[in-house]
Amino acid sequence: MDSSTTRTDLVICKYISQAMEANGITQADLSKALEGRSKGYVSDRVLGKRSWAISELDRLAPLFGLPDALSLVAAACGSISSEAARAYEARERESQITDDLVEPRFEDLPPQELAASRDMNRNLEAETPDE
Repeated sequence: MDSSTTRTDLVICKYISQAMEANGITQADLSKALEGRSKGYVSDRVLGKRSWAISELDRLAPLFGLPDALSLVAAACGSISSEAARAYEARERESQITDDLVEPRFEDLPPQELAASRDMNRNLEAETPDE
């Protein structure tokens, strides 16, 4: 990654790579859409080593069924947002599983224990010795 490559560049590169794979688009196809840019030039951008120019994204967008660079960038950002949402949901499921293992829920308690947990005198009765 070039020091001038930003997080946004990497998001766009990742989206383009995934879209290429999903649509059977090759780097040669990108090179042709970019009016004959070299394989090395295209490869550096696909791999995130260099940034794409907006004018280049405008030429590539139709390959992915998008009208322009703005749509391509929006799609790339949307793909990251949905990845973040899936990661959040996975963390929440993992947290819930851990909570279920650590803390018994009241609805899982047998009726006599549930009643005892609601008894306001439970602490006092625990301290009173049986005769």
